Amino acid sequence: MTGSPGLTVVILTFNSALTIGACLDSLVNQRNRDFDVIIVDDDSTDETEAIVSGYSNRLRLSITRNGSHNIARGRNIGISCARSNLVAFVDSDDCAEPDWTRVIVDTFREHPETVLISGEMLPAYRTLTAHAIALNDHAVRRLFGGGIMQFCAANCAINLGTLQEVRFDEDFRFAEDLELASRIGGLYGKRYVPGMKIRHYSRETFSQYARQMYRYGFMKSWFSFVTRSFRWLDFVPLILCVGGSVVGLLLQSWWPLLLNIPFALAEAVFVICYERCPARIAALTFPAWLIKNLSWSSGIGLGLLTLFVDKDGRRLLRSKQARRA
Repeated sequence: MTGSPGLTVVILTFNSALTIGACLDSLVNQRNRDFDVIIVDDDSTDETEAIVSGYSNRLRLSITRNGSHNIARGRNIGISCARSNLVAFVDSDDCAEPDWTRVIVDTFREHPETVLISGEMLPAYRTLTAHAIALNDHAVRRLFGGGIMQFCAANCAINLGTLQEVRFDEDFRFAEDLELASRIGGLYGKRYVPGMKIRHYSRETFSQYARQMYRYGFMKSWFSFVTRSFRWLDFVPLILCVGGSVVGLLLQSWWPLLLNIPFALAEAVFVICYERCPARIAALTFPAWLIKNLSWSSGIGLGLLTLFVDKDGRRLLRSKQARRA
């Protein structure tokens, strides 16, 4: 490790006044304190910057600007500003466990050939709705989170000493972590580190969750096109929506349009049993699944439609395919 300091932690912020304090507190409480903190602010209009400035005597931190509302670009700005070979990311609404930085440094020291590492996302929440969302997502990560799905930019680290040119693809405004893991991990070392833990806070309302799932679904269709890795599970909600519409037209009936309801109910029952949901949370798992499935399928569907009608978009993504070949 030739860089100084040993590690740089990058945090992207946008109107994060309600959560950034807890995130920075978790860094203050790290057992390994040999790291810098770079805040990449995306033109926040709340008290984010004032709160961050209050930690200047407890952390070696600096603030830089993004202003593009492009998450991948913000991450690249953080990488470019880092003074160390090791660069880690944690989101402004998450909290790192006390050994997080130590585990990152130790892992790269033991495996210097590794370029990317990512760790465990512990479910965390601030509202009852967020609790239900967290348990749903946690069950999905535990059951279907293998391979690149284990790599999450909200809890990851990069070794620039092994591969200096590592950057996120700024055409992927979401799912930028999956794209990076797929592009880099197949050629260089990528490792999942269970001891590298953060507390990942879920969206607090169903409307926030719907927007998140729509964006992820849209970019997942682009990601699948570029990597030629289509998982049938990702398209089940869309198939139920489209299939229900077609069957409804053929039968001249409305009930096939509701096929996602029993599917979401089955998923909710499974999560209630699998995660042993408290009684007050169990009733919220069903609407959480229904909203997730409908928003995700809308995003996937619009993403595929965009690929079909947008020739420039297809040309761009095919050029990315060619660079991977």
